[in-house]
Amino acid sequence: MNIALLMGRGGSKSIPGKNVCQVLGRPLAAYPIQAAQQAEHIDRVMVTTDCPDIKAIAAEMGVEIIARPPALSCDDSQMVDGILHALDVIGPNIDYLVTMHCNCATHRPGLIDECIAELDKHPEADACVSGVIDKAVHPFRTRRLNPEGMLEPWLDIPVITSSNRQSLDPCIILDGAARAIRVSSCFPVHGDPPFPYLGRRVRMVENKGGRDIHDIDDIYLSEQYLLRHGWSVDGGNE
Repeated sequence: MNIALLMGRGGSKSIPGKNVCQVLGRPLAAYPIQAAQQAEHIDRVMVTTDCPDIKAIAAEMGVEIIARPPALSCDDSQMVDGILHALDVIGPNIDYLVTMHCNCATHRPGLIDECIAELDKHPEADACVSGVIDKAVHPFRTRRLNPEGMLEPWLDIPVITSSNRQSLDPCIILDGAARAIRVSSCFPVHGDPPFPYLGRRVRMVENKGGRDIHDIDDIYLSEQYLLRHGWSVDGGNE
C-alpha cells in the first residue's frame, strides 16, 4: 500500500494561516491534496495536522485526517516526529510513504508517480525526493556568520574552485512537493540530518520551479508557476 501523507500545522509566524492562504483563489493546501489524489500509484491520501482550517479543507476534499498532538505542533517540532506519529496511527503494511508539504503548490503532473517509479527501478534506494537544481546557492558560494560577525565558509573549499556557478556541480534543494520513502528501509530512522527519515541512499527527481511558500514573494512566484502550468484564477487546471 502506498500512502500520500500531507503535513501541515497551524501557527505559522511568517504568514499567519499560511497553509490555507489564497493562491490563485484557492487555499494553498488544496494543491498538494489534488496532486496526491491524481497520482496513479497512491492508494490513500491522508493529512496530519493540528489546524482546524486544514482539517476542514481535507474533509471537503475527501482526505483522511490524522489529528497531530499539540506536543508535535510547536514551532520547534521536527517533521520526523510527525511522520512517526502518523505511521503509528496508520499501522503496518505500508510500502511507500510519500510525504508532502501543505505549503507547497508546485507539483508538475506525474511528479509523485515518477518518485515512486524511481524507487521501483532502484531497489537499493531508501527514498526519492523532488528537488530543484540551483547552483547559485551552492555551499561553495554561501557563507555563515561566525561569533565575531565575520563571514566564513561552511566547509573546506578546494583551492581550484571556480567563482562561476556554471562550473560547479549541481546543488540540489529539496522542495516539499514529494518525498517518496521506502518504509521498510527508512524506519527506524537512520539517515543524515536534517532529514533522517529519508535513509542514506536517496535519489532525486527534478521539479523545475518547485518551491515551498515561506513569504509573500513565494506566493507570487508559486502563482506564476501555476499559471505557466495551466492553472487559472478560480478556474481549475486547464
